[in-house]
Amino acid sequence: MKMNTPTENKTRQIPMQSTLDGTVLRKHSFSKSSTSKRVYPKTVFLKSKKSWKKLFDGFSELKGITYVSSPDFILDQFSEYEYEKIELIIGSGLMDGYKKNLEGKNTAIHSLYSRICDGSLVLFGTKATVHTKLYILKDDEKTRIIIGSPNLSYNAEGSRQREYAIYFDIYHDDQIGLKFLEQVNDDYSKHLQEADIIRFMEDLQNLRHNSENDREEDFVLWCGSDSIDSRRVIRGVVKEIHDMAFIEDEGAEESFTIMIPDTISKSDKKALTSNYDARIHDGRATISRNWVLNETRNKGMPLMRIDQKSGNVTIGLGGNKFTLNNDVSPEQINAGLADIESYIKLVDQAICHHPKAVKMTMMETVLYTMAAPFANEWLRQKRKRTMLTDRTGPRHLIVYGPGGNGKTTFGRFQNHLLSTKPFEPVDGKNHVKKDWDNLFNHVTTSDSPFPVIVDDIKSSCFGKARGNLEGRVKAYFENDWEPGNNFPMMIFNTNHDNIAEWAKRRVRKLDFLVKFKGNEKEQMQLEEILRRPNHVFPAFAKIYSEELSKGQVFSHDELKLARTVFVKLYAIADRIFPDFFPEKPPEQMYDMDAIYCVDLKSYGLFSEEKRRGERGDVLKLHFEDYRTLNSFNSRLPPSISAMSINEDLIIQNPEEYRRFMERGRENKPGLFSKLFSKKAESQKEL
Repeated sequence: MKMNTPTENKTRQIPMQSTLDGTVLRKHSFSKSSTSKRVYPKTVFLKSKKSWKKLFDGFSELKGITYVSSPDFILDQFSEYEYEKIELIIGSGLMDGYKKNLEGKNTAIHSLYSRICDGSLVLFGTKATVHTKLYILKDDEKTRIIIGSPNLSYNAEGSRQREYAIYFDIYHDDQIGLKFLEQVNDDYSKHLQEADIIRFMEDLQNLRHNSENDREEDFVLWCGSDSIDSRRVIRGVVKEIHDMAFIEDEGAEESFTIMIPDTISKSDKKALTSNYDARIHDGRATISRNWVLNETRNKGMPLMRIDQKSGNVTIGLGGNKFTLNNDVSPEQINAGLADIESYIKLVDQAICHHPKAVKMTMMETVLYTMAAPFANEWLRQKRKRTMLTDRTGPRHLIVYGPGGNGKTTFGRFQNHLLSTKPFEPVDGKNHVKKDWDNLFNHVTTSDSPFPVIVDDIKSSCFGKARGNLEGRVKAYFENDWEPGNNFPMMIFNTNHDNIAEWAKRRVRKLDFLVKFKGNEKEQMQLEEILRRPNHVFPAFAKIYSEELSKGQVFSHDELKLARTVFVKLYAIADRIFPDFFPEKPPEQMYDMDAIYCVDLKSYGLFSEEKRRGERGDVLKLHFEDYRTLNSFNSRLPPSISAMSINEDLIIQNPEEYRRFMERGRENKPGLFSKLFSKKAESQKEL
């Protein structure tokens, strides 16, 4: 604001102010003693916490447009300045990073969410680049307008940066000032007219609506989800890449070029470069078809396409695409089923406490594997019925078994069943957070339903330890998935059976409680099975698609339709059902936890001792090590009251414990018993 200087006769000229459009504003003359509350700007140089606090303190409400360093900083403003309400507009997509910033900070999420819900905090975000720095602060007496360089950040508020601002104090009885304030508020509202404007945590509020989860559980789920808009862009690009790679035109060139949207992020461009060897220039990406169709360059996972009408399955392997012939003869189906049964019947030659239960579990895993490419359709049907009450998707699979029991080889067999090629599962042994982030980001943008088998994962993955897969698994279907997407099912192999409570609704565990011998005879049998093409899956896919076209009714048994299809396959092959075929989930027929605990007992890894306590008889189980005790205890049902002390487990209701153990018994010797008996026989022969 420019003021004329006083004249020599001490008279004051009428002050003049010009606006940005050139309009001249004239004000009435005034004296030094005037008490007018008209709007006059003041300036402030901010170089310390003290000067910042003087500018922003003493008001009950804050409304503004700014960069905000973190949601934590916003919470600090409530305590630092005692604001009753804060409303902010944040540009440049900064809000996208807030979820990651809040990951693992349940206390902060709870505080923010509570304020969002009670209306004391309102945050708007937009992808637009917004350089405006505007703050409107209000108390009972006046409104302060601040315009200048300061952002709401720890750096700006502290002493690390120098900031400059102009501010106006407009009293509520100043009619002229209030007109100016009205214009400022109009300018503020214009920033809310961005097409992509969103409210922070509105997605969490929607998630919590009718949710049956604990609040903390939904917090973890919400934090683990990616920016939906960002994922949509990259998924669209990847889908176009795969469409071009699978194109039916035989004369198509080996390389192709697609347009890249301007809205694609730098990180997604980098992903295109690393995952697809894309050469990006002038908004275009040039990509090799051979590269896209080579599973070794796709993190070891082949791309898959299924024609929902015909059931035709097209797969990218070795740099080429090929379609599995679904015109399969009864003889071919019979031969494929025979190979599946032969593999599973190897259990009879192995060391196994409960062969029938294990064989049924393995057959269930085969059903799961073949149904997995259709899991997205199952979820589409479910969402039509339970959208508001249950957003959980189909359960991922954990195959558990002790080390060296053939889980990796079975993973090759699963890949073989789906593609006719027994390629290696993804090695998850040394995966850390970054590796899991890359894997999950990749598979959720691939638009391929081929299930991802991850071998030998760490004990922490589905436990309670830091760095587990909780956020990624929860967000997978519940936040990230949409009806137009095709997300692959995840199948994890592990030697660790500790499954935390958060995982049990979203992950299904099947126990391979068997120890294969690994001798030459067994190896040759497996070699022959894996070398022969298996034609069951293309026949399965054809019948499965036909059944879907009839409008199959949704069932909570995710494999119900798969069981129906296998009944038809056995009928076509005119083959007798094996006694281990799971007509319903094996968990409903066998208590695998009880089988596991009985098997542990047969190993001689703990002893039982009756004790009489003040409250009655108890049973003391003494273990050789704490790890075994933990593993055993994790399998006990809630009905058994148990207390661990060092390497002892005190069973407070022995009768319930004995009933549980009885459910796990089969009149056959356990693993160690067989080993010891064979050793004794060999010694007798000597």
